[in-house]
Amino acid sequence: MPYRERVPEFQAIIMAGYGNGLYPLTEENNMPKALLPIVNQPMISYQLSWLESSGVHDVIVVSLKSGSDKLGHYLKKVYEGPLRISIEIVDDNTGTADALASIKDKIKTDFLVISCDLMTDLIPHQFLDMHRSEDPTVTALFFEPSKGEGGPSGSSKVKDVTQYIGVDASNSQLVYLNNADSMAEDEFSLRISLLNKHPVMNISRLLQDGHLYVFKRWVVDLISVVSQKRTMASLKEHVLPLLVKSQYQKVLADREGVTKAVKASMAAHPNTQKLALSLSTTQPIATEEEGNGEDSDEDEQTGEWKSPVHCKAFVLPKEIYCGRANTIPNYFEVNRYYTKTTDKVRNPGASSQVQTQVGADSLIGDDTKLGERSSVKKSTLGSHITIGKNVKIVNSIIMDHAILEDNVKVEGCIICAGSKICEKSTLKDCEVGGGFRVEKETTARNEQLVDFQEQ
Repeated sequence: MPYRERVPEFQAIIMAGYGNGLYPLTEENNMPKALLPIVNQPMISYQLSWLESSGVHDVIVVSLKSGSDKLGHYLKKVYEGPLRISIEIVDDNTGTADALASIKDKIKTDFLVISCDLMTDLIPHQFLDMHRSEDPTVTALFFEPSKGEGGPSGSSKVKDVTQYIGVDASNSQLVYLNNADSMAEDEFSLRISLLNKHPVMNISRLLQDGHLYVFKRWVVDLISVVSQKRTMASLKEHVLPLLVKSQYQKVLADREGVTKAVKASMAAHPNTQKLALSLSTTQPIATEEEGNGEDSDEDEQTGEWKSPVHCKAFVLPKEIYCGRANTIPNYFEVNRYYTKTTDKVRNPGASSQVQTQVGADSLIGDDTKLGERSSVKKSTLGSHITIGKNVKIVNSIIMDHAILEDNVKVEGCIICAGSKICEKSTLKDCEVGGGFRVEKETTARNEQLVDFQEQ
């Protein structure tokens, strides 16, 4: 019997964009967003570990041209896990939906999309099993951000765009999605027909989109078709709202090609769940009229149009941590959380003398040296860092190969890789770009210190 390769249940796609909200951490002299350290581990290593435990082994990492060399080196030379990873490079400023459309020939099955800045303690099977049991068009993760300190003291928190999210309380169906920036912030509108179909609905403006989705394969074909007629750049802003509305707006579903895309997919890939039931020896044989909602255009009892689209919302319980390291304050908050929860054995530091100068709420990487009378509190230090005498580091992140000379004080700062802070400088709530030199006796507050680069 000839060998047949097993078709995977899902493919995974990691969106490894650069992230404008993290400048200057992501400027050319430092590193792409996916490689920024979270307690001395590359950010993308957390998503790779999450996928390893999920059982999804075929992974496509979508990278922008900027930073693709560094990310490609990490994936090919440094990562040693069991995942089968390929990297696809797209033009800078490419949106998440556009990126999917550009690699649609690489996507062979239903697929999972995860952002490289999503950090969560969610067990993968809790999320995937909900999708498996319902077999919807899309399952999306939503979470309520923790009310932590939100970044360094004195920093202005970047405000996320408010979304009104409506979830049917009886079955977790995602039935309403609207950005608040298009209307008064304390107002939203609902169709009467939607209320009639979903009378018990929880509507929240506190939930955030986690940028973790599982899609049917046909959705990427839909994106390609719709993007030829109008902008379809973002999964969050364009694709997901279209799918949600297509659950109860027949004219929209027909006009945008949603109905046609579903029928084409069903013709090419018959319902495997229905096929399995037909072969079962313990389940009753399904009739032609029975199905999962994608086989018939009409409801048997009411005769009304039945949408081929079904959207599910996985609302994360508050006790399970979830955050996105997509802005400077959020990056601080994620590092703070993992600094508290990470096993200190992973980052043993250098000598016992160094460890006595580092607070229990801090982490320090290998081969990092601290001078006399220096101290580290509520901070994360990378590897191969040189700290002079009488240096005070509070609530800061210092990346690899940085140098802080004698009598330097930094608080609420991010010092990027290879930077040098010369003696007697005092920095508060600053970001120092990769390889930047801060001259001696500099005093700065709420500044971005980075080399100017011609475009």
